[in-house]
Amino acid sequence: MNNRLLDMKHWLSVAALGCLIGTGSLGAALVSVTPDGEIISAPSMVFNAGVINDHQQGFNEKQNVLLLAPLAVDSGFIAPGTVVDSHMIFFNIVSGSAEDLGIEWTFDGPILGVMSDQDGLLEGASTALLGNPATLYPSPFDSRGFESNDSYLISGNVLTVNSHVTQPGDWIRVITQSQIKVPEPTTYLLLIGFLAMVAVVQRKRRVTAS
Repeated sequence: MNNRLLDMKHWLSVAALGCLIGTGSLGAALVSVTPDGEIISAPSMVFNAGVINDHQQGFNEKQNVLLLAPLAVDSGFIAPGTVVDSHMIFFNIVSGSAEDLGIEWTFDGPILGVMSDQDGLLEGASTALLGNPATLYPSPFDSRGFESNDSYLISGNVLTVNSHVTQPGDWIRVITQSQIKVPEPTTYLLLIGFLAMVAVVQRKRRVTAS
């Protein structure tokens, strides 16, 4: 009975450490948008001819991505070692021209940068890393991003987007800081040390039992 109790204490401690490592939000998701915008599930594709809307729509892409290299955005670079979440906002009409102005997108983490260059080169270069795995994305093309009459404003975790489109529409990627808590190195060392101790104890018991 005592041995079983000791085993239970060992594995409960391991479980507790696992919970400590996993503490935190699963991602910095889109929280809300003003009435003229819409938060949607990630579509199967975002091709120009494949997805049409008459207002700005946004969806979450990959979450909790640890950057191993600098990530280029409109304003410069996001530093390696940053854990980020990715989101796409797009507005693509069938034909003619339209505008969707002053749409406020709110995230549950601070906005670190936006990829809105006219040809979508920044966005295209980051799709393998940040795009939703179940969504098909086209290669960069002319006027995929913002032109001179489009604009956005970042204020903490709120992005205000002004979009004027004439086919093709506008697609931009928004990068936010993930809210997941990354464990300190000492936490990993503690867990490794504890697991090593458990392994030693179990080995000694097997030797004694034999």
